[in-house]
Amino acid sequence: MSVRTLAAILLTTLALCTGCAHYPENPSLPAISAGEGYRYSTVRNQPQSDKPFLLLAFSGGGTRAAAFSFGLMEELREVQYTAHDGTKRRLLDDVEIISSVSGGSFTSAYYALFPERFFTEYPERFLYRNIQRGLFVRMFNPYNWYRLAFPDFSRIDMAEEYYNRTVFDEKTFADLLNRPKGSGPFLVLNATDIGIAHRFEFTQDQFDLLCSDLSGVAVSRGVAASSNFPVAFAPLTLNIYKHDCGNLPEWVANATEAQQKESKRRVADAVAAQSYREADRKYAHLLDGGLSDNLGLRGPFHAVTTTDSAWSLVQLMNQKKLGRLIVLSANAKTTKKRSSVEMTDGHFKQMKQLSRTIDSCNKKLEACPQVPQVDNPFSSGTTRAAYTFAELTFDDIPDAQLRRCLQELPTTFTLPSRTVDLLRESARYLLLNSGEFVSGMQALDPGWSPRKIEIDPKLIEEVCGAR
Repeated sequence: MSVRTLAAILLTTLALCTGCAHYPENPSLPAISAGEGYRYSTVRNQPQSDKPFLLLAFSGGGTRAAAFSFGLMEELREVQYTAHDGTKRRLLDDVEIISSVSGGSFTSAYYALFPERFFTEYPERFLYRNIQRGLFVRMFNPYNWYRLAFPDFSRIDMAEEYYNRTVFDEKTFADLLNRPKGSGPFLVLNATDIGIAHRFEFTQDQFDLLCSDLSGVAVSRGVAASSNFPVAFAPLTLNIYKHDCGNLPEWVANATEAQQKESKRRVADAVAAQSYREADRKYAHLLDGGLSDNLGLRGPFHAVTTTDSAWSLVQLMNQKKLGRLIVLSANAKTTKKRSSVEMTDGHFKQMKQLSRTIDSCNKKLEACPQVPQVDNPFSSGTTRAAYTFAELTFDDIPDAQLRRCLQELPTTFTLPSRTVDLLRESARYLLLNSGEFVSGMQALDPGWSPRKIEIDPKLIEEVCGAR
């Protein structure tokens, strides 16, 4: 076949594809009732106060973060405890919510979609796949050069297509909704709306602000937005619709009307929510979730400190529906930014201090039976508000060589297979050697003790070099 013939075929193909270069639009919101769509209440059953409520937060960091969070999940599958009814139960089965950013979102999304095949298929689907090479090949495909020439199709849309077809089997948030209720965790994929420099989560409560239906959006689109590195990719675009789709949440108006009396964070959250209803805002442009929430903890922090959150845990505590809350943070970041961790950990410490203060006051009031004692909603002695917060971080690796080795791993979408293995083992080691986690498990089940675990010295030498 001559070069001229090949050129003619290529030009004909490109001509036929005119109009096909367009980012996938998020559909407008149909007339659905409040409480429908992808929300915590539609995905999970009401929690039971006699069971732990496990919330996981996965940080960013490319394949490094994906492998580290996968290692945590592997160990949660192995951790068993004796429940109140005397039966043995896996801690993995108590996962209620997973909040993630960037690389950690690949792990959280795959588990939410495919929990039954997660441990057998995910490593080959993503962890050991050279994602960067796959993106590189697509970038240099002449067909994609043509598509990228259009203003409404960009490199992030091309990357999302790749994730959609090779990792997530073209599943949408409707597929998550169609799973049996309670069969998987509530997934919170976090990105950053760069127009207002604010956290953006892929939940229907967030999409209500856009008058958009999340059910018609591919899960890979949420993952792509969450891991959308600045410079490498253009912002991922979502449409904001302007038809009548209901009022903003009541707390938004309350916060903006009483700005002088409200916290700066609450006012900022309210202003961000209002911005989506401004007449001249037509699009939301999203970049990496790590720009506004480097550890995936801001959503959980919001949920445990306020009733403003659409998936507020404070409300569950007040209703005595939430028993022991366990928050585990898989922090694969290599920088020293720890604001989200410090806020969350600080909040739990404050709750414990309040509990001790109330208990102390009640003890003194026992001498005055005519004076009623104060109910203690924060008491660790009850089943409705006992807290455990544990962070898994490379900083806590005792072996100095291994610690430096992990901290120096690049943020890429490809790592050698043995490096992935090392990250998985490190996460399992850190969980079972976390004092906070062990204490929380022993409070849950006094007879529980962690199994002894070591990281293979040969694996460390192979990845990090001889000592």
